[in-house]
Amino acid sequence: MDAASSLKFMDRGERLMRRGTARAFIGAGMVVMALALGACGGGGGGGGFAFPFPTGGGAGTQPAPGGSDGGGGGTGTAPVPKGTVTLDVQSGTGASTGSLTAVEIGRVSAVVKDAAGAPVRGAVVRFTETGGSLLNLPAAAGTALTDDGGRASAELRAALPTGLGATVITATTSVGGTSVSAQKAVTITAAPAASGLSPQQAVTTIVLLDVNPPDRLIASKGVAVDGRSDTATLRFRLMDRNNTPVKGALLNFSVDSADVTLNVSGGTSGDDGVVTTSVSAGTKAAAAVVKAALDGSSLAVQADPLTVTADAARLARVDAAAAVLNLNARAGGSRSTVTVAMADANGNPLPDGVPVTFTADFLAVGGASRGNCVISGGRCSVDLVVQAPSPADERFIRVVASSRLGTGAVISKAAQFSYNDPMQLGLYAGPTTADGRSLSELTISAAQCNAAQAFVLYAGTPAAFPAPAGTTVAVRPPDANLATVLDSPSVIADMADVPRTRTRLDLRLTPTGRACQVGYVQVLEARFTTLAPDGFTYTVPINVRTVP
Repeated sequence: MDAASSLKFMDRGERLMRRGTARAFIGAGMVVMALALGACGGGGGGGGFAFPFPTGGGAGTQPAPGGSDGGGGGTGTAPVPKGTVTLDVQSGTGASTGSLTAVEIGRVSAVVKDAAGAPVRGAVVRFTETGGSLLNLPAAAGTALTDDGGRASAELRAALPTGLGATVITATTSVGGTSVSAQKAVTITAAPAASGLSPQQAVTTIVLLDVNPPDRLIASKGVAVDGRSDTATLRFRLMDRNNTPVKGALLNFSVDSADVTLNVSGGTSGDDGVVTTSVSAGTKAAAAVVKAALDGSSLAVQADPLTVTADAARLARVDAAAAVLNLNARAGGSRSTVTVAMADANGNPLPDGVPVTFTADFLAVGGASRGNCVISGGRCSVDLVVQAPSPADERFIRVVASSRLGTGAVISKAAQFSYNDPMQLGLYAGPTTADGRSLSELTISAAQCNAAQAFVLYAGTPAAFPAPAGTTVAVRPPDANLATVLDSPSVIADMADVPRTRTRLDLRLTPTGRACQVGYVQVLEARFTTLAPDGFTYTVPINVRTVP
């Protein structure tokens, strides 16, 4: 090779080396960039990049774009969970399982909780099969409502005795407007061979399937409670050693309380292995346990106690109270809350749902949507509202609360309200109507000048009713020559006594200066101001005359 050719070759080799170095630098930069993007989560959210990478066996590639859900990547805020649902499958005995035989009857259940972990009541849960068609989940059984514990369940069985394999159950519901779900795989296995035993001999397990009502609380006989029956129904299932329902086996029932009647003493299991019984409450509050025993065997199971609510047939304790008993006749629309409490002869509060009726001979009791009320927590309330018609001559207003007993009798309690006009208020010498007309003049002694002189007065109406409850009293002298002090409370208290009486006021007058002159007369004002929002004020003038 001549010198010129050698130079050209070297120039070309140098150029190639420089170009290779540049490519290597760019490739290295791209690797660093890719690593940096991966470290800071730049590939999250599904919009990633793909770069060639040298590997031990040749060129490899990163995962294709869009293959990730961005879990944890980037600087975005993770969604706040609205709730959870937990799914489980139980065998015929109630044990958690992942498989059922082709003839076994199990249950699928879901527990729904909110974001704070509290059970969600009243949520609709839908159970569906997503892995095939091996299960029997018709629409009627495929949905269920959650109870107080957030649990919903449905019966579960294979669609066909010959349908074997694996499938997936999905539970879906909504919490806070957001759909949540859970899944569990279930295997359907072959049914075991027949044992050759008689139905009675084949039974190895008795399972309490359900109780209606689920809270095991029933009303005493004859109690008119909305949605609360005086009868409970219990279902038991008989199964063999393979958790397969047993048909044709006899089950006997008993109850341990004389105050609860057993309606069905025994029965033979059907195709699903189920035997049903029911009990009815008597008129007394009681607790009762129902026991199911396999005929001719020691095999038995008992349900949790049923509770019979209060003995409404012997309702003996009724109390009626009111927020205000002495009403202001000039405060249209003002109200007093009337509360009634009811218990049986044993002191047990009546069950929730017992209706109570209220009547009043004047004014308005209750409202357009609730003239009556329903017992909750042993009591219920309505309002008595000031409006026409109103009683004349300061008669009592009588409000009666009543309820019907299990025997058909009606028991009631009355409360009496006074309806007082502030413009009829006056000061009297005594508390009753026997004390005559209202006072128009008081006398003070000049011989006791500069000394306090005491007076006992009574504030009320001509019919001896007190002022409306909460009325404030103020006594104002005409000038500085007569000091006045009201020793009694300045607010008229509500009064429940029957008959009502006027309210006592203890007044001290101390004359000085001109007020000590015999024959001097001045006008003292007694002011009565009723409760807000009306705040009606009425002034009663009284002459104060100085005598020797």
